[in-house]
Amino acid sequence: MAAVVGVVLAVLGRPVRAQADIRIDLPPDSPFPAAPQIFVRAVSISDSTGPLRIRLRLALDPGFGLVVFDSSATGTNVRFVTNNHLLPENRDIYAEASVFNAAGIQVSTVLTRAGRTGPRLQLVSPIGSSGVALPSRQVQFSWRSAQVTYPPGPWVYDLYIIDVAAQITRSVHTGLTDTTFTYPDSLQGNTPYRWKVVARLPNGFASDSAVAMSQSSFVITPPGEAVATILYQNFPNPFPAPSSSATCIWFDLKVATNVELTVLDLRGNRVRTLIPGQLVSALPAGRYGRRGEFDLGGCDARLAWDGTADDGRVVPPGVYLLRFRADGAPESIKKMLFRGR
Repeated sequence: MAAVVGVVLAVLGRPVRAQADIRIDLPPDSPFPAAPQIFVRAVSISDSTGPLRIRLRLALDPGFGLVVFDSSATGTNVRFVTNNHLLPENRDIYAEASVFNAAGIQVSTVLTRAGRTGPRLQLVSPIGSSGVALPSRQVQFSWRSAQVTYPPGPWVYDLYIIDVAAQITRSVHTGLTDTTFTYPDSLQGNTPYRWKVVARLPNGFASDSAVAMSQSSFVITPPGEAVATILYQNFPNPFPAPSSSATCIWFDLKVATNVELTVLDLRGNRVRTLIPGQLVSALPAGRYGRRGEFDLGGCDARLAWDGTADDGRVVPPGVYLLRFRADGAPESIKKMLFRGR
């Protein structure tokens, strides 16, 4: 994309008289790169007294009150690379190019909207508005990052996999150069995980790094019938969270059995009874809490707790216990942190 100024240029609604032409060659990418390479050419400008100097400024506003890049170079065809700090995320960028003669007098200028930057780092998969169920223990992770030139690029990535229930980092892979990574080992089934990516610029500044954390968890769920009677850790936890106002509860039954699912306070007092109630106590073998019979993800609203007691009142913020009982299986208890509302 090129911005060209002629004898008379309308700059954001303001007429600017110029004595010659300036061409700004901007990257065609959308969103606008975080560290773009920009060429500025002075066309049909000559000065017998000495070489010309070209100045390029980038700003976050058309009045150039918030300048984020300012550089000058001698010549009529100059390449500018913003190889210091990256441009801010998710902002409009305006470009101003000026030509000065050997005496330092400005002979021409042009101003244009260069584009809009995007986020520096975004997670792609696995993500979802609620829990994501995956059939394979070898998970493929993917993400995307803002375009940067060399230097300060290329990006280097660190991947973290966090066990939600234990609140510990189970695995770290550093120094990745691709935006897709297949986990080489087998993650534990029936365990909720979240994942995080840190993007770094070895040739740049530490402040230009970016971090993205998955808002929802994922669970390795083997396809087919349930292989065990098990209660999963609720998610999101703590809640409410940006992804959900309630917390989702999943469990599997290997065989048909009677089930009791209740929410208790830390003293063991019953707060809310989900089963029997939302579902009958006698349940067939299968997977419960998902969005639908053939959907291994999402959340069944009947098994989502919104922080209310049996009488409909909202309980105080704090830690609550989710107790799961099924015939022939050990009692299972999970801690839930309710933030209040």
